[in-house]
Amino acid sequence: MQLEKLKDGLVVSCYASFDINPEMDNPDTMAHVATSCVVGGACAIRTNLENVRAIKSVVQVPVIGIKKIYKDGDTSSSDFRITPTLKEVEALLKAGADAIAIDGTIRDRYDNYSTKEFISEIKRLFDAFIITDISTVEEGVAAWEYGTDMVGTTLSGYTPYSKNPIRFGTLPSPDPDYEIIAELRSANVEHIVAEGRITNGLKMKKALDAGAYCVVVGTSITEPKKIVKTILQDAQLI
Repeated sequence: MQLEKLKDGLVVSCYASFDINPEMDNPDTMAHVATSCVVGGACAIRTNLENVRAIKSVVQVPVIGIKKIYKDGDTSSSDFRITPTLKEVEALLKAGADAIAIDGTIRDRYDNYSTKEFISEIKRLFDAFIITDISTVEEGVAAWEYGTDMVGTTLSGYTPYSKNPIRFGTLPSPDPDYEIIAELRSANVEHIVAEGRITNGLKMKKALDAGAYCVVVGTSITEPKKIVKTILQDAQLI
């Protein structure tokens, strides 16, 4: 993973699984989507474990891998963790992921490690490139101090203690959390991945201006169902 390849770039999240975007939950489908995004200028792809291998086989840009694990397997809830144990980390790396995104929130973990210990173990065992997804400035600063390579704002708003909590899938989509980006940068977090509710180039530019190193856009590109619903809502037809 070469950090400079992400600078000021657009990372596209091609996430499709039974819990989110089930209509496109097929590795071949996601590989085609990822290829099209790269042709359009995406600097990297972020995807779930089930699609890593297929996407790696057709793109030359870095692939960031994640694996969501739901508490008690209940996908109807929003109580999940992102790549929460070494088991998922190893599976992602074996599938070919160039980097992994992990959960850096203060919520209960699914293993016996603290976030600090988890990051340390990943580095010791795999020497992997880590993006730690957080929901507050404090979590982001801590992850940076623990040695993560990048801090992602992916979960800002999606934990009960976030500054402005919202529900996943809320439409119309609230504005991105530009404030957390600026505050992380002011706290000397150097490599910030802005993710969450960034739906167009103007919002991407605003996130970069706030201090983001790169930006992730997901459902606004790769989930037709949500794109169609948003258009119909904007047209006041639903």
